Amino acid sequence: MYRRVIFWFKRDLRIDDNRALFEACQNSFEVIPVFIFIPSILERFKSYDRRTGFLIESLKHLSKEIEKKGGRLYCFHDEPQRVFLTLIRKYGIQAIFTNRAFSWSGEEVEETVKKLCLNEGVDFVTFNDNFLAEIDKIPYRKIYSKFYRYWEQNLRLTEVSSPERINTPKLNEPEIDIVASEISHEKNIVWKPDFGIRRLKEFDFNRYEELRDRLDIDGTSKLSPYIRFGLISLRKIYRVASEAAGQDCQFIKELAWREFWYHIKLNFPQFKNLEFQEKRRKIRWQNDEKLYKAFIEAKTGYPLIDAAIIQLKQENWMHNRARMIVASFLTKDLMIDWRWGESFFMEHLIDYDEVVNVGNWQWNASVGPDPKPLRIFNPIIQAKKFDPDCKFIKKYLPSLKKLPSFMLHDPLTHRLPYHKPIVNHFERLILIKKLYS
Repeated sequence: MYRRVIFWFKRDLRIDDNRALFEACQNSFEVIPVFIFIPSILERFKSYDRRTGFLIESLKHLSKEIEKKGGRLYCFHDEPQRVFLTLIRKYGIQAIFTNRAFSWSGEEVEETVKKLCLNEGVDFVTFNDNFLAEIDKIPYRKIYSKFYRYWEQNLRLTEVSSPERINTPKLNEPEIDIVASEISHEKNIVWKPDFGIRRLKEFDFNRYEELRDRLDIDGTSKLSPYIRFGLISLRKIYRVASEAAGQDCQFIKELAWREFWYHIKLNFPQFKNLEFQEKRRKIRWQNDEKLYKAFIEAKTGYPLIDAAIIQLKQENWMHNRARMIVASFLTKDLMIDWRWGESFFMEHLIDYDEVVNVGNWQWNASVGPDPKPLRIFNPIIQAKKFDPDCKFIKKYLPSLKKLPSFMLHDPLTHRLPYHKPIVNHFERLILIKKLYS
């Protein structure tokens, strides 16, 4: 039994069904909950904006939940090794409990703290709590369908209760309100900490497979930011979804996709910057700066593409079908390196997960794990199929709201009072196939 420990919150901003927090409370007399805003990561992800605003509001919510259990949440804006060195020496810390990091950035930070603990004679206790399965124990499988079978066999679905009490000593250290006032951020009016719980209760998982690709319908769960920051446990989400739609429903298969990308990363750590498919590592991307500028400024001349980019910038989120269409357009139609797109999403997505984002971009660029040799999304067909009445397009491009759908779907055939298409999809098809040959 430890006398005094730190619990380090990272991507698990909840007290309910938080394995490492539960164990910290069970195995110590005093627990000091800590969250650290890491400047190097916030700067790398360019996150001093509404995304940090969402994180701050989520931490305020978490702080109140901790206080209900008798504890306090202390927050810092510094590099973790400096924060922990001070706390360890100042308060006689015997162990740091946390849920293990699996991302590249998370592992890098965690490694510095582990070394610090070793030097200071402090135990560093970790748990695997950010996945439904023991992904590091699944035999290496390069194709999702084969991984999924093993994933189902390795699920760990037992939830843990929230601690009965969090016994935190009163320290002269900053809490979230103090730190929030010192960190540059913008108020997030789109995403609220309590939306995820309400959405989980209200969402119709039975219709997810039917509606998930429709851009004009509210058919996706919108739980990704809450999964990204761990505001809701994955086991709870799995339980609710499976009770509503069955254990083999499409929504659960999407949860498995997230874990598949981490499985790939564990077995192929170069994945971050290197194409998974060796034959695709020498693609000569054109990387036209003017085309890229038009893309990120939502001036491609394809209303569907531009609407998706505007959604991303306005909401820090993009519909999953739109993400695929946009990624295909950048890498295939514009012939721009997938890493440029990955970096662009990193700067804007509230649910940005570097491992999942890299996986998705490599898949869409046809350089990652995928049994199909070359996927090319036709933006005209995609618009007709998934935004038939152009409700999505007109929401984000209101200047076009009076135009009929058939014109907005096909800007190559119909001259629009809008930006001229920067490329002709059909003309680019020949070049795309040469690029990937």
